[in-house]
Amino acid sequence: MRTERKWKVFLLSAVIMSLMVPAAMALDVCGQGFLFIVSEPEPVDIACETGYTIVSNSTVNLRPGAHISEAVGGAGGGILDVEYGSTNTINIHGGQIDTYLSTASTDIVTVYGSDFAVDGNPVSGQIVSTGNPYIFTLTGLYKDGSSINLPCHLQNGGIINLDTPEPPTAPDINVTPETSPWDVGDVEVGQILTDPVLVVIYNYGNAPLTVTSVDIPGDSSFSISPVDPTIEFPLTIEPSFEIGVDFDVFFAPLAEGFHTATVTIKNDDEDVEIAFTGVGVITEIPPTQQIQDILDFLDTSVAIGTIQGYGPGNSVSKRLKALRNMIESVSDLIDAGDYAQAVDQLESIDKKTDGAAKPQDFVVGGAVSELNAMINDLIADLAS
Repeated sequence: MRTERKWKVFLLSAVIMSLMVPAAMALDVCGQGFLFIVSEPEPVDIACETGYTIVSNSTVNLRPGAHISEAVGGAGGGILDVEYGSTNTINIHGGQIDTYLSTASTDIVTVYGSDFAVDGNPVSGQIVSTGNPYIFTLTGLYKDGSSINLPCHLQNGGIINLDTPEPPTAPDINVTPETSPWDVGDVEVGQILTDPVLVVIYNYGNAPLTVTSVDIPGDSSFSISPVDPTIEFPLTIEPSFEIGVDFDVFFAPLAEGFHTATVTIKNDDEDVEIAFTGVGVITEIPPTQQIQDILDFLDTSVAIGTIQGYGPGNSVSKRLKALRNMIESVSDLIDAGDYAQAVDQLESIDKKTDGAAKPQDFVVGGAVSELNAMINDLIADLAS
């Protein structure tokens, strides 16, 4: 009989689709002939009259005044049907179901009240399915004194809890990544981690979580900032298993070697610490690449005007060309493996780019000092 009823309902696809509300919108439950509560991020309260109701991966609270009614929608109305294969929480604090409550083994169903009886026989604690389905009527008194009269179809393995205390209202912080320490790997000194580590703060509780600070004290090679720059502290995070607040952890090593720092999240539940580690590395650039980089830097700087020839009379262009020829000769010496001669030539080039009054430089401009630094770096590498 259950299968036939469900087929009849799904044949009414136009009606059903019109009543399926996206999770981001509030459900209008009152007066609906077919009500589908599917993957709702927040608990849904029912305190009015509605018809055939299916719950899937959601929490539903039946309050005083709730009435799952045969009179609304017809054709199978008056059934609170908890969909198989989903996980649901059904809290019944009041109300009436005309036909029956149908629930399965994956669901947490609780009826709050007293003086419970199954088909007239007193019962307490839990009702556990003894058949498939186990059909019975649960009676008693809700906490407001109104009568409980719930016809039930409890599927195989299903359980109904009787007057189980509701969980206390409190936040529950959860943070990813959970692994600590979190290794960000090797990063070149002076560079920054290409993909920052995403730290997400969730609140798995049932009350707002207040985060007073998110810091990463210690090694200044690490830093943390909210993905949303408008975030301010204290920060309030509402309960949700899906939506959290995102922070990026950056690693930009200031020196070679091992670095470590700890993200500290202070809040009104339990302070959380996540350790991060990383290694600053210096990649050795071969001399052949270094001398080519110097030539490329000189050519680019001359093209944009940040390096210019310098000298008396018409010697400006000649001195600029002479400097480039000297650098090219160093390239030939390096290719030949004659590092000693290459160093001698580089030291001569250094004197022509060092900004000292004597001997007079061959070039001037804002980029000359950087060119000179590249030359001296190569001298140091070739001499080592």
